[in-house]
Amino acid sequence: MLSDDELDRRLRDSDPRPGEAATDPDAPAATRILARVRRNARRRRRRTLILVPVLALTVAGVTGGTYAWVAGDGEGHTLDSTGLTCHGPDQGDAIVTFDPGTENPVRKCRQRWQEMFGEPAPSTLTACVDSSQQGSIVVYAGGREQCGHHHADPYLGPTREQLGLSHFRTDIKAHFAGRTCIPYPEFRKVVRQLLAEHGLTGWKSGHFQTADKEPEGPCAEISYYDEPEKTIWLGDHKAGDPITWP
Repeated sequence: MLSDDELDRRLRDSDPRPGEAATDPDAPAATRILARVRRNARRRRRRTLILVPVLALTVAGVTGGTYAWVAGDGEGHTLDSTGLTCHGPDQGDAIVTFDPGTENPVRKCRQRWQEMFGEPAPSTLTACVDSSQQGSIVVYAGGREQCGHHHADPYLGPTREQLGLSHFRTDIKAHFAGRTCIPYPEFRKVVRQLLAEHGLTGWKSGHFQTADKEPEGPCAEISYYDEPEKTIWLGDHKAGDPITWP
C-alpha cells in the first residue's frame, strides 16, 4: 500500500503521453485529481480481518475460533455517506453519488441498474457497509446474508451527523449558486457559519496540499469531505469556470 508521499512521487514521475504538454503537477487541476485518486484508493484499502478467540470446543479435539470484521463504525453506519457502490453482475461495480438525506441506497441502485449493467435489477437488493478503511455503502444482489458473505454489515441508515452534513452540502451549494470565484476567506467564513448552524461540532476546513506546499490561489472550491477526520478540504478553483460540488 502506497503512502501519500509515494503516491505523489509516482503521479509526478509518470507521463502517459511523452512529447505532449503535461499538466503541471502543482496546478489546481492536478490537486483536484490527486484528491479524488486518494479518496478512491482509500475505498479500495481493505481492513485486516480480526481473529476473535472463543471458548475451546472439545468435539473431536478441535479448538473453536471465529472471524469478525470492522465495517463502518461497527453499528451499521458508513464512514463515507456521500459515496455508494452498486455491486453488479460478474463482480462489476458502479460508483454513484449519493445523498443520505434524500435518497435510499437500494432505490438508487435499482433506478440505475439497467443503465449501468445492461440488465434489469434483481428482485432483491440489500445495502451493506463494507469493511474497507473508508467503510462505504455497497448494494448487493440478494438478501441480508450477502452482507456477511462480503465481510460487511447491514446498512442501518445515516447518523444524525451525516444528515447534518447532507443539509450542509445542500445549503453551501445554494449559498454560492452562480458564483465562479469565491475567495478563501469568504469560503471559510460561510463554512464556519453553516457548520455551526447544522450542529457539526468538531468539523473544520483545511487547504489541500500536494507534497510541495503552495500558497492559496484567489478562488476556492471544496475538493472532498473527509468524514472520519471531520475535515472539509478546500482546493484552488479556476476563476470563470463553473464550480463542481462534491
